Amino acid sequence: MLDGLGISEQEEAVYVELLRRRQVTVSDAADALGMPAPVAALALDRLVALGLATRDDGGAHTVVPPEVGLGTLIAHRQATLQQVQGRLAELVEVYRTGAAATAGEIEALTTPEQLATWLDNMERGARQEVLAFFKPPYVLDVNLDDSTNARATYRYVYERAALDGPRAPAEIARFLKSGYEIRIAAELPSKMIIVDREAVLLPALPDQVSVHPGFLLVRGKSLVHLLVALFERVWQAATPLRLTATSVTEGVPAWDDVDVTLLTYLLSGMPDKTVASRLGTSERTVQRRIRRLMKLAGTDSRMQLAWYAAQSGMIPL
Repeated sequence: MLDGLGISEQEEAVYVELLRRRQVTVSDAADALGMPAPVAALALDRLVALGLATRDDGGAHTVVPPEVGLGTLIAHRQATLQQVQGRLAELVEVYRTGAAATAGEIEALTTPEQLATWLDNMERGARQEVLAFFKPPYVLDVNLDDSTNARATYRYVYERAALDGPRAPAEIARFLKSGYEIRIAAELPSKMIIVDREAVLLPALPDQVSVHPGFLLVRGKSLVHLLVALFERVWQAATPLRLTATSVTEGVPAWDDVDVTLLTYLLSGMPDKTVASRLGTSERTVQRRIRRLMKLAGTDSRMQLAWYAAQSGMIPL
């Protein structure tokens, strides 16, 4: 299994087929594996992005020798984790010595009350985006209400082990329905919440598991910039989660029934407010879902998104 490298089951199946044949087209992979052509195309694009394959102008994909492609990917992942561990250790040391605390860059939250107050302020005050790492055990009871946070966009990365928890599937499904972007990683360096790229909350010790652990609230620009860069690096390597009719599934992003209905309404010329009323949700949630679909499809406008959806066979023109 290659999930530890951020490769989904569908992508791994296509990769194995590519290893067997050395070179395939989208139709070759789709026919051999019995999967829709758009899914095979996205999987091959992902393999190219990971350096496991190359693509020529004619649309043929050629496998990179695994000792080179996979070897480089494994080495990159190991180097990333080592850098993360080293920087987190340095951050903890800064906290312990108090050097940054005296400058107001780091604040210690040592009681459940302080933590609850900060989380409540974060829920109500986020203006642009919230980025987060979630991993067990769950010590933070983060309950981000959709109506409270309609102004912001959300990107969450869950550690794979979190999917085994009793509350995670329902929580993730609710987030996906609200337009949040969710990805899964084999392992995360620490729990973390970043708000508007201005403040970061993380445990004082990355592996701390006590019932009431200490947390650090980081506001220093250089430290926040570092932690945002860490998030983006992990995000790029993580695997997207998608919502099917019955469950949350890891792998290639796909439209769900609400997405198809939403796009059908938009193609008819229906205003966002009317679409929201028809779907029983808020106008901001509709707009957030559209932004998410545009990002997944790699498009810059609603017209491009509609064209992509039609070309992929997801909705009729």
